[in-house]
Amino acid sequence: MKRSVFALLLFFLTLNSAVLSGTADSLFYEYNRFSSQVAYGNYDSAYHTGEKLMTYPGVTAYSKWFYPKFAEVIINVVGDTSKGISPAQISDRFLTFRNHDPQNTLSYLVQEAFILDKYYDMPFEKIYPLYKSALELKGGVDDVILQRISEKASRADLKDSNTILNILDIYTYLLEKYPNTGKWGEMISDLAGSEAGLIKLRQKLLALKPESLSNIWALSSLYIEKENYKEAQPLLRRLTFEVPGEIKYWKAYTFCSEKLKDDENSLIGYLSLIKLDSTVKEYYFNVGVLFEKKDNYQAAVKYFKKASEVGNGWGRALFYEGLVYENSARSCGKLEFDDKCVYQLAYERYLNALGYDPSMTELQKQIEEIEKYLPEQADFASKGYKSGDKVKPGGNCYNWIEIELTVQ
Repeated sequence: MKRSVFALLLFFLTLNSAVLSGTADSLFYEYNRFSSQVAYGNYDSAYHTGEKLMTYPGVTAYSKWFYPKFAEVIINVVGDTSKGISPAQISDRFLTFRNHDPQNTLSYLVQEAFILDKYYDMPFEKIYPLYKSALELKGGVDDVILQRISEKASRADLKDSNTILNILDIYTYLLEKYPNTGKWGEMISDLAGSEAGLIKLRQKLLALKPESLSNIWALSSLYIEKENYKEAQPLLRRLTFEVPGEIKYWKAYTFCSEKLKDDENSLIGYLSLIKLDSTVKEYYFNVGVLFEKKDNYQAAVKYFKKASEVGNGWGRALFYEGLVYENSARSCGKLEFDDKCVYQLAYERYLNALGYDPSMTELQKQIEEIEKYLPEQADFASKGYKSGDKVKPGGNCYNWIEIELTVQ
């Protein structure tokens, strides 16, 4: 009896082993057939073989090779309506691919979204989660995906506030990157409904995604349009910290600071603009004005002089350089020898300015007004100076002056 039971058990074990061996052989055969069909571009046959392979539990052993190839096959046959492939089947297949071949998840998400979008025109709420997950895996930037999301969203009736804000962020990024493509601005207008509505949306987006520099720039630009410089300035300050090499951020920041009469930050702005673009004479000129307001005459003269050089002889900058000398002489107010020499420095700059720009007729009056304060030959002689000598104004009032006057 014991011998018969043992013989029966051995029979079933042998039979099971044979079945398993047959299944393995069949899987290996079908996979090789599938690979050959794909290699030769016979996608119709490959699709049917692939569907058969999906029923084999052991196919997961081939996951790194089989699932990417089967995804390629599906893309090539899905347009054939005779196959009768439903959206649900597509989603089921790509979910399986992602579960068993996670290292290719990004590709599977994009492929599934592409198929459901292009071939089935599935609604935005079905497609967006796939694209969104793909963007998150990719790091948030893929212009092709972003543009497709935007096109899809523009035809959808969006209700969810977070989705609306994310779509606004995408539109904003595309508008900033492709400013000559008007449709992104139109989509933003349609999404917001009004300028006031757009400001509110951007404020909410700032709270939701404070890292979105595109939105910060767009919101600060809206504030500037509304002349709300107080709200714009801190946003622009952050942009200059985040992207210090972006000149448009510095221009806007400096503009707001000037409107707020914030001289310190205006000065920081113009000095930064000079570093980014040293060819703009107005930057140097404005720095000179700001330094003069701080009674830093030496720095003011330096930047007015530089503005004239950059402008290849800019009359206005020379005029303001002369004003620094004149105002310094007037503030000392004694009209002694050194004071007269400083007036002479101002006088010479006024003449140079008028030479470069004869249209500055107001300078003539300025010149005539200070002529009576200029040193005469007797003044130089009394100090032992003769024609051709160099004179440097001295005293505590003028220790900032670096240039010398030549006796005529």
